[in-house]
Amino acid sequence: MSPEARIKALQEAEPGSWVAFSQDESRVVAHGKTYDEAVAAAEKTGESDPVITRVPNDWAARVFAC
Repeated sequence: MSPEARIKALQEAEPGSWVAFSQDESRVVAHGKTYDEAVAAAEKTGESDPVITRVPNDWAARVFAC
């Protein structure tokens, strides 16, 4: 999955939710409102070691200063 496709998949997901990608990150295998839901849903698809990512609540750029 290209970086652009990954960003598109995350942008299409519910804000604040969790997305599970296949171990090789080639496809979205599941999603959930919580981390545990995403992991359980991914395991039900046969994905034993998914890559889990949280969807941002918003896509605003942030700059943090010390």
